[in-house]
Amino acid sequence: MIAIVIGTNRLGSRTRLVGAQLVRLYTALGEPAHPIDLGLLPVEVGGSRAYAEKPEEVSRFASILGAARGLVVALPEYNGSFPGILKLFLDLLPHPSPLEGKPICVVGIARGRFGGLRAVEDLQRHLLYRRAYLYPQSVLLSDIDQLLGTGARLEDPAALKRLQEQAEGFVRFVDRLVPPAESRDKTRLDSP
Repeated sequence: MIAIVIGTNRLGSRTRLVGAQLVRLYTALGEPAHPIDLGLLPVEVGGSRAYAEKPEEVSRFASILGAARGLVVALPEYNGSFPGILKLFLDLLPHPSPLEGKPICVVGIARGRFGGLRAVEDLQRHLLYRRAYLYPQSVLLSDIDQLLGTGARLEDPAALKRLQEQAEGFVRFVDRLVPPAESRDKTRLDSP
């Protein structure tokens, strides 16, 4: 299973639309995909007690990360970096981190011309610190409003081709690092 992290909690986010499309893309490749929507985290995540008493949703999401063979993070760029909710979620993950030794790839989303490049680079530094295995082929979706069609889906052929190539390459990358038989021996995922 591949976990798809929707790296924002903003209502009406284009990142959520791209994340849903990524779930469909990986499923079509025969790789079950499970979304982790940070918009579903409770407000208590932002409270001072969250470090000592982690909200149940954080633990549930951490279990999904632990059971996943790989992780795709779809994230927007906010103010030159990645969203605070994503950083907070990463900070609340248990130790040892479920990100350690996990194959991860990134999709940057932005209204601007650089497709969230600064956010992607910041996140990659954080993931390297967490000892994740980064897939080197990030996809940067710039001018996202123009790439999304009237049906709130990516319709731009070049963007779709880049995501398809990234997904195919990432599945091969994951297979080399975490063979499918090995992943079946890991913790069973009990949530939907």
